[in-house]
Amino acid sequence: MKFTSRTTTANSILQIVEDLTKGQDSTFDLGILFLSIGNQGAVREIVDGINNKIQIKNLIGCTSAGVIGTQDEIEQQAATVLVLAKLPDVKILPFAINQTQLEGLKTAEEWYQFFETYPNENPTFILLPDPFMLDLNSLLGSLNRFYPGAAVAGGLASAARSPGENTLVLNQEQINEGAVGVVLTGSLRVETVVSQGCKPIGDTYIVTKAEENLIRSLAGKPFIEILQGILAKLPQRDRILAHEAVFVGIAMDEYKHEFKRGDFLIRGVMGIDQETGAGVIADYVKTGQTVQFHLRDSEAASEDLNALMLSQQTKMVNLRPQGALVFCCNGRGQNMFSQKNHDINIIQQYLGSVPAGGFFCAGEIGPVGKQNFLHGFTNSIVLFYPAV
Repeated sequence: MKFTSRTTTANSILQIVEDLTKGQDSTFDLGILFLSIGNQGAVREIVDGINNKIQIKNLIGCTSAGVIGTQDEIEQQAATVLVLAKLPDVKILPFAINQTQLEGLKTAEEWYQFFETYPNENPTFILLPDPFMLDLNSLLGSLNRFYPGAAVAGGLASAARSPGENTLVLNQEQINEGAVGVVLTGSLRVETVVSQGCKPIGDTYIVTKAEENLIRSLAGKPFIEILQGILAKLPQRDRILAHEAVFVGIAMDEYKHEFKRGDFLIRGVMGIDQETGAGVIADYVKTGQTVQFHLRDSEAASEDLNALMLSQQTKMVNLRPQGALVFCCNGRGQNMFSQKNHDINIIQQYLGSVPAGGFFCAGEIGPVGKQNFLHGFTNSIVLFYPAV
């Protein structure tokens, strides 16, 4: 297993191709291309140029608002990143799916045939969707259902504000809707780190009454009463944050006795029912689930990413990843942290200069617990380790 990553800020197509391919070996099993370029029409010429220089058996990619390389986060300027991998004994199955195809897949067997993969192969899905004209929650729900426990990670193309303006790459083909991706099975170990950028406040509580996205009571008390009690004990800075936004973390594994970072799916509190004191949440919640309130800002996001990367480093103390993909919300970066390269610096601090590539996304995909979700203000990181 071997990964390389190249980044270029060149503007000319010839120079982009030269920077990405010069000195590279001739053949790779997988390539992932991220392009932040002003001329969307140049994508085809760049892809053709790369394919004329080196052989990539399976190539996917997308256009974006900014890209991430091994050491750099490049925003608000043209840049291109190409991640290449040699993956012996790994089955790589590239795919494209659109809304019509998604609606036509009904049974488990139809899903297995579409992806040419069965759940017992322990697949990992890398997914690059266009944010328009695709029911991504339906797609993720079906993957959760038909491939239980399989990780799905990626990010939404972010170079466009209207349908048809993003470009997705699948081998020699350029697509303007749906999603592209690869399914990976075989001799590799894939780990994910999903940093949702929040810090917990207060204790955990059992939901004692809920209907769809409405939490009426926690531990037998009205939602608003519990929340007000927590806010009253916060330091001044956190109370100011809470006035801006409060989040609920929904525990994804009810069998755990202790919950930590990464165990909660973070969703916003959309409002309070003034008559009943119930909380309106940006997701469905069930009676019996465990929740904890959270806050988000740059300090919390930095703390969360550091804590999760340290946990990953400790978990894999005797193994080093060979490559990394970084799917970072376009609301992070300099906009959130007021400094360049914030997230990639933290990631590499714990990984040790691993070849990496990614982009600033219009939404991030990654697992929490054993299910996969669409996130916001998140960094979803995919780490590739040798099989042991």
